[in-house]
Amino acid sequence: MDSASAGERGGGELILSVEAGGTVMRSGMALIVAFTLLASVAVAQDVTWQMRYDEESSGVSNATITFPTSLAWKYATEAETFNAVATPAVDENAVYAPVGDTIYAIDRLTGALLWEQSAGDEILSSPAIADGILYFGSRDDNLWAIDTRDGSVEWRYATGGGIDTPPVIAYGVIYFGSDDNRITALDLETRRPLWQFQTSGDIKAAPLVYRDVVVVGSLSGDIYCLNSNGQLIWSESIEPNNFFASPVGERTKVIYASGRDLNARDLYSGRLVWGRPFRAGDLIVGSPAVYGRNVYIGTRDGSVYGIDSNRGAAMWKWPSDGAAEPIASSPVIVDDMIVFRSGARDLVAISLDGRDLLWKYTLPEAETKVATPVGGMTEPGMMDPGMMDPGMMLDPGMGPAPGMEPPMIEPGMEPGLEPGIEPGVGPGTGQYQVQELKFEKVVDPSVAVVDNALFTLGDDGVIYGFSSLAPDNVAPTIADAVLEVPGGSRQRARFDMMLADEDDFPDRYADEIAVPGTPPIFISVLVQDEGTGVNPEMVSVTLNGQPASYTYDAREGLVWYIYDPRGAAANLPNGVKQVMIEAVDWRGNRAVKYVSFTVDNKLKAPAPPKPRVPTFEPGAFPGEMMPPEMMP
Repeated sequence: MDSASAGERGGGELILSVEAGGTVMRSGMALIVAFTLLASVAVAQDVTWQMRYDEESSGVSNATITFPTSLAWKYATEAETFNAVATPAVDENAVYAPVGDTIYAIDRLTGALLWEQSAGDEILSSPAIADGILYFGSRDDNLWAIDTRDGSVEWRYATGGGIDTPPVIAYGVIYFGSDDNRITALDLETRRPLWQFQTSGDIKAAPLVYRDVVVVGSLSGDIYCLNSNGQLIWSESIEPNNFFASPVGERTKVIYASGRDLNARDLYSGRLVWGRPFRAGDLIVGSPAVYGRNVYIGTRDGSVYGIDSNRGAAMWKWPSDGAAEPIASSPVIVDDMIVFRSGARDLVAISLDGRDLLWKYTLPEAETKVATPVGGMTEPGMMDPGMMDPGMMLDPGMGPAPGMEPPMIEPGMEPGLEPGIEPGVGPGTGQYQVQELKFEKVVDPSVAVVDNALFTLGDDGVIYGFSSLAPDNVAPTIADAVLEVPGGSRQRARFDMMLADEDDFPDRYADEIAVPGTPPIFISVLVQDEGTGVNPEMVSVTLNGQPASYTYDAREGLVWYIYDPRGAAANLPNGVKQVMIEAVDWRGNRAVKYVSFTVDNKLKAPAPPKPRVPTFEPGAFPGEMMPPEMMP
């Protein structure tokens, strides 16, 4: 069988009993000698997958892919509670995705489940693959090695703390950090530790194995550079201590993110290279990518930056105006494109110069339980649960909708607070406190890119597979049109609107809804496309044949027409109002729908919806009296 088998745990030491008569050497000099001897005979592994595509954590994939990609399949796991952090691993046959405490192996082409394997506790570690073995860490304090063919456990290596870091494999050695404040270099052939190095804090980011050194950061706010024997070359304290992103090598520099700063040091001396760090508007928790002497990062301020690696100065920012959803994933460079997650649900591809949006896809929103008011109905004039107030819809970079207050600032972004911490009120004290952000709450999975395909894990526990080759001949769906106007008693009145097709009589339903033209008037329409996604630049709205201003919220899949003129209130003129909504997906499939209503300014403000009156059927409550709320 194996030359080593699992034994009992003991204080974070190697949990192996060696059958060949060898012993585990723990002194510093013995470790150096052991590393020298073992490294000379180490068998190079056929590494087929690393989370950042190589041991240098470059974030550059050698795959070839064209956009748009189309949703080829999705697999819903049975995990009830989990943190979506880990990036799936991919080989020629399958996608391996950690969800909760389980690794799921999904057929790469069909999306069918091949096998699943529990790891005993939550898996936040992005797996690596070498020689048909899947390696990952778990919060059960073990590094796991399982067979990619059937999920059977090959071996486990026990540490003194949970392992959240993505393991890095180079030259037959696997490197990983753990929550017992250690980085370990483990020989994959002998399964013996070549060396271990004690840090001052837990390690969450993958180590950098670059040239002849290993660089690692810890949550204590320290960065360490070690030689190939695990001996310290230099270390530096950095602030703040949110070291979530893996460092990356660029020529003779190591580039790393801490808090909202991106900095560069000389690889061998630790000397600062840039005159001052690049500072983002919020945390940098995704690892940088390096390509062509430039650095690319995403930040929680909703921006992607291209940075000159020589000076540390930003060359461009995407989007050039405004911001996207907070970016907490690591960007991937492929075919002169940048692919990344924006927010929890947007997949985005942009050109390498940041000028062009090439593809954007919004994953379905995770299903959540919504508290419903007593009686299962809304109060008069209120919107249904889950129906978003149009006044709260924001067009990125455009500010709040007319007449609405600015949205609340996200925790951790208040003026005067250093990004990376979030405010809170101490239990029972009423005192303002600062709470440190948790790794699993701020980091999002990245996309895994291979030839003509990409894969990711949604925040709903669903594993998604996209393909450049998957067909998509279906146009977007346009549905659920709602008109909302000012009602009586300073409340709103809502009307469900009928949708007419392009080849239908557009005004056929105009006489079904008649309202005064008093602003503000909102029309919302659900626009979705499960194939390649809706192209946000190809959504348009017209009012009676003339271009109309609108807001498209891809996150919610809603298009809003809002009539709310600034300055003196001006009612919409009398007559039939025809609103056309057009949407085109990334493959060019086009959908058009019409809604219409009649404006009559002589009408009074419509009454708000009345509460539903419960009915009582004899026998519905056997042996019981009619409930009081149902009595006449």
